[in-house]
Amino acid sequence: MDMYNFNQCKEMTKSTSWTFVDFFRWKALPDRFGGGRNYLRTFKDFWVKKNSSLIRSTALYYQLPLELLAGVCWIEVGGDPNIMDRIALNVRIIDWSGSPFLDRHFTVTSPPNKTSFGFVSIQLRTAAKTLGLNAEKMDTNELRALSKCLEKDIYNIKIVGMHLRQLANYDNLPTPLSMDDVRIIGARYNRGTNPSLENIKNDTRYGDFIVRNWDHFTSLING
Repeated sequence: MDMYNFNQCKEMTKSTSWTFVDFFRWKALPDRFGGGRNYLRTFKDFWVKKNSSLIRSTALYYQLPLELLAGVCWIEVGGDPNIMDRIALNVRIIDWSGSPFLDRHFTVTSPPNKTSFGFVSIQLRTAAKTLGLNAEKMDTNELRALSKCLEKDIYNIKIVGMHLRQLANYDNLPTPLSMDDVRIIGARYNRGTNPSLENIKNDTRYGDFIVRNWDHFTSLING
């Protein structure tokens, strides 16, 4: 796959949607009525199992533990309805369509390139940086094209795997990665590269969750 050819994404199968109905069942219905946290967890499990072959091949290609990539996928899947990402991007594009002076002083939303897309949520600017592109120099059409690629599972998972490998390299972590390394990379995925390594080590909750649920992610990938 050519990760830089956004046009190819038009031929890819679109992901199963997490809709407002799913969001309602998760948030409003109790577990005994088929909603609640169990509904969300079941959907997460289903999504990871459905994409297990792709997660496995991507993790192996980027020399990552299968459970690390599966864990990031599991955490990010679900949440707000998928359509909200598209709405947010359109609103932000309109808000940031003025002159540079107006955009700096009178916008009320985050820049369009900070919009997250994909079941495995990743910001447009992060995805662009992962590809070696500068999101600040991408026009609206390019951002839209990238966002549509991120909505396709195959592209979404591959770019997340690429990003996780870059995060491992950022802190010069050795291969194979240890459990402590997984904690760091997970925290980086959640918090970015701005915090120092020492600061990251002080709050690795995102990575800790992956390590605690390692066996569950193993079963989803190999089940």
